[in-house]
Amino acid sequence: MASKLTAVLTAQHPELPIITPSDPNFEATRACFVKRDADAPFAIARPQNAEQVQALVQYCTKNGVDFVVRSGGHDCHSRSQVAGALSIDMREIKHVNIRADEKTATVGGGIIFRDLAKELDARGLITPVGTLASVGYVGWATLGGYGPFSTSHGLGVDQIVGAKVVNAKGELIEADAELLQGIRGGGGIFGVIVELTIKVYPLKERFTTLLIYDSSDLKSAWTNYAEGYEKLVAKESLPRALQLQPFGIELPGLGKVLGIGATWADADQEDGKKWFAKIAALGNCILNNPEPKSVSAFTAFNEALVVYGSYGRAYTLNLNKYSTKMADVLAKYTSLIPGGGMGISVHSLRAPVPSTESLFSSRVDHLMIEVIAITSVQDLEVKGADWARGLVEELKEVDGENVLDSAYVSLLADADSDYKKIYGPHYDKLVELKKKYDPENVFKYAVPRLSV
Repeated sequence: MASKLTAVLTAQHPELPIITPSDPNFEATRACFVKRDADAPFAIARPQNAEQVQALVQYCTKNGVDFVVRSGGHDCHSRSQVAGALSIDMREIKHVNIRADEKTATVGGGIIFRDLAKELDARGLITPVGTLASVGYVGWATLGGYGPFSTSHGLGVDQIVGAKVVNAKGELIEADAELLQGIRGGGGIFGVIVELTIKVYPLKERFTTLLIYDSSDLKSAWTNYAEGYEKLVAKESLPRALQLQPFGIELPGLGKVLGIGATWADADQEDGKKWFAKIAALGNCILNNPEPKSVSAFTAFNEALVVYGSYGRAYTLNLNKYSTKMADVLAKYTSLIPGGGMGISVHSLRAPVPSTESLFSSRVDHLMIEVIAITSVQDLEVKGADWARGLVEELKEVDGENVLDSAYVSLLADADSDYKKIYGPHYDKLVELKKKYDPENVFKYAVPRLSV
């Protein structure tokens, strides 16, 4: 299969790299954040442009070849790895073209945060991204896109203003308003996204701090934060520039702690310091180190905290707000972290902007709990899964009235995904668009994995 594909496609496109298992670079090229040895592709194609993507899709559909599209390789359930399929690795399509008015930019379908942030940093610009440098922007943005700019500038999905797509017939099309609505929340299920046009904003650097609370009594630390936060937001409106990401994690020399990654997305850093101090005062804070940091430096720093080629998966649940019941559960499971770099992260969306131009459904104030049962220590994989499932089930049991139907599709396994609940009132539209743009389910391995 690989030899025929290579012969045909390299004859048409001699500059198109196709890497097979006999190539010494095969394993390094196919490596993803979460390791799945059993899910090796039969070959990896690394297109350099949209024309080569078209040729790959046309060949695969004509010859009945299964393929999966990879934009970054950070899917927490390894869905960009499919055993015996062709991997269309988009990471060489990584251009960034900033418009003269510096309000939008066009980016390649394989751009990762690291390269995007560097280009924007050089112009004193930002766009919402997540936290790890090697994450693929297109996969992250089109399925939601939480991160340090979620409240100040919106989710990743809300930055998308245009798209070029290779459809199920292998045609390169410019997405119209209807298809754009589908892409904003439905990701790559309608075709291969070879380019996005996204919003960019003037901001030289983020102002950020890491807050660590005395966690000798984790229950008190989590409870004080949860109760203090809810009292604070009831008393005064938090500025949109402020984004907070609490986490339960194990740190060298400190043990298992409650920490907060706080971001201030505004040029007035003195005001940011004041707000960091208010958040620090929600507990006995033992570390508060505010500093300006470029987005590229921020994502590179976080990248150093994870191991590429790890084992396990993520779990997730959406909640309305902080509660003492929630705090009790998070404290308990912070104390039970199995080690190996696992942890709990609490993302949030405050004062979301309503949108009828997106299929992303979580358009209310909410907390997105990310349980990271991913580790470089393979022997901890099963223990981590048990720990994470226990946390999610206990939250549902003791704080069920606080749990939302919607959930973050990027962090859910296919078996855990109830798409009718995840997409809510947008589910029927999602299915309608899938049937219209990909009736034969050519892009069957894209997320969400709908059966039409």
